[in-house]
Amino acid sequence: MTTLVELQGGQSQRDRARQRIQELDWPCQELSPKERRTVRRAFGADAEFSEFWWVQVPVTGSSWRADREAAWQVAELSRSAQAVLYGRLFRRDETDRVIEPEWQVHSTGHRAGNAAAPGFRRRWRTVARWGATHTGLLDVRVRIHAGKEAAVHLARHLHADGPRADLGVRPLDGRGGGTLQYREDALNRALALFGVPLLAMALFMTSAQHVRPPVAAMCWFLAAVCAVPAWWTAFTLPAARTKTGCLISCVVATLAAAIYALGIPGLVDGVDPRSAWVVSGVAFYVTGLILLGRRWRWQVLAVTVLPLLATLLVAALPLTGRFLQDGYADELSLTSEETAVSGAYQLMAAVKLLWPTLAAVFLVAAAWGVLRYFHFIRPRSITAGALAVLTLTLAVLVAAEWTLESPQQASDKLKQAANRRSEAPPYFGISADWTCVRPTVPARALNERGGTLSPRTPYLSFGVTEGNVVLWDSSTDRPLRVPAGQVKLLPVGGPGRSCAGKGDAA
Repeated sequence: MTTLVELQGGQSQRDRARQRIQELDWPCQELSPKERRTVRRAFGADAEFSEFWWVQVPVTGSSWRADREAAWQVAELSRSAQAVLYGRLFRRDETDRVIEPEWQVHSTGHRAGNAAAPGFRRRWRTVARWGATHTGLLDVRVRIHAGKEAAVHLARHLHADGPRADLGVRPLDGRGGGTLQYREDALNRALALFGVPLLAMALFMTSAQHVRPPVAAMCWFLAAVCAVPAWWTAFTLPAARTKTGCLISCVVATLAAAIYALGIPGLVDGVDPRSAWVVSGVAFYVTGLILLGRRWRWQVLAVTVLPLLATLLVAALPLTGRFLQDGYADELSLTSEETAVSGAYQLMAAVKLLWPTLAAVFLVAAAWGVLRYFHFIRPRSITAGALAVLTLTLAVLVAAEWTLESPQQASDKLKQAANRRSEAPPYFGISADWTCVRPTVPARALNERGGTLSPRTPYLSFGVTEGNVVLWDSSTDRPLRVPAGQVKLLPVGGPGRSCAGKGDAA
């Protein structure tokens, strides 16, 4: 960013500012006499008090709002040099390179003998040689990036064996028909402004199917709003050939996004909102990390590897590994021994406990990368840092609340399965299976704890622990414990079946 910088002060301030600019390795040059007169007349500056320089301020990130970033860097230069510096004029230098067509050099010596051949043979040879030329059979090992006339001239005059007239070129990227030239970043920006709104439109369309009517109307409105910039950008793409082709591309892309979101009744199901939001979150996170990595490589390592290592380290702690299982056991009035699981399930439960916090860290880091890339956040901004910490804290608290509700939700599902006689879902290695329990001793000798055993009723069994069969009694919503030596366990055969007639009573 070429910046006109004004320095106000005496010689000592000028020396400090120049020294600091040299330390930063920013190119700096004096104004020409004509430019100096023009600038001083425009700002009414005193020649003894103000001095103007052209300074090349390096700006990384998006070219959009790049002047804001340059102004921030000039302000930081003023503080570090302890001199009064102002950024007066910001001119963005065009560094976006033009994409030149790519040409493959091929031999044209076969065309000389076509004129002497009869009509049918001449046409057949023309078709065959056209196919051989465009399939690469006649290529020489030279490729050129330039316009067509320049490519032909270079192919024939810069050959290793000297000038040759029997060489031609064919386009490799489909731009040999006189398509307008475009710049690399301009095309990338246009494609991003075309694809991202369409994906956002699909996300809102998907969400509109599973919310209340007022919220659904808002989602449909936002989907229509997202479609407008996509269509507008499509008609201004640098690579566009005709308006008709743009219209067809817009219609096809919009239909593809709508089918992805809503599906086709009877043929294809649309994506569910949860999957759509997860895909959007992952795409946002990857984009944020890529943009963050274009500015600071070490910060990408800090916001990816360190949180993962911290999560695995905390997950390996004994207390963290049993946290969710112990909460599940408390909800069902079970003991830790009755809900013992292997270390692998404990690690899975710990990851379940910690991954929302990890996801919050990743999303805040991705948002920081996006906002810094587009110059919405000032470098080393205390306000932005405080907002990031506050956002991360709120996200962690919300994620912790969702995670801590997991044992209660799992216990409620097990109780519902017991009441409905359906399959009980496992919870990180803790599983309950339907079992018929037949006493092997007289009913008066049974030593039940927590209720009364009914031989004709199937029970959800958590297995045998410390000599007791641990059952779930849906009539009391409490566990029922019976000595394993006084009962016989028989398979039910499936949820919802009765235990009548299974086994013999003692």
